[in-house]
Amino acid sequence: MTPGDRLVKRAAITAALLLALLAGAPARAQNMISQDSWEGFAMRDTENKFDRCVLYNRSVQALTASPYQMFGITRDAAGRIGLLIFYEPRMLTRGNVTVRLKLDQRPPESVAGIALSDFHVNVPALEPATVAALRDAKGIEATVADRTIRFDLADVGAALDKLDACVKTYGPKS
Repeated sequence: MTPGDRLVKRAAITAALLLALLAGAPARAQNMISQDSWEGFAMRDTENKFDRCVLYNRSVQALTASPYQMFGITRDAAGRIGLLIFYEPRMLTRGNVTVRLKLDQRPPESVAGIALSDFHVNVPALEPATVAALRDAKGIEATVADRTIRFDLADVGAALDKLDACVKTYGPKS
């Protein structure tokens, strides 16, 4: 092997290692936000306009690995607080659904939701009294079509404040 061949081989190996390192590095999300144990994003619609901010009850890395059995809180530009509830695959039927929510020991309440997939429900807006109860909640139980899932919650008040700040930062400017 000539010195030139060794140089070409070394450059190829270096390039391959660099590509492997770059491919293995976690992707940084555009407009990523976090608060305590909550992580999420400022989201955009298909026209690249601000849609809403969302914080999930797990890290972005964990939700990328598995989008099941997780919980998200959203805030849109109008200030509406909503929920994203992720079940296991094939547990739901797409379409409009009634979601029965139970926060801590409070009586359950029914809210309108949309099953966007066979495992994912969007509750676009909660009533102010529900948001107030959510702020201090330590747990939430959600039932859709006799399918119940429960999440332990922590630092929800701080997460709600972070969502407000996210909308002010990334949302439409008046």
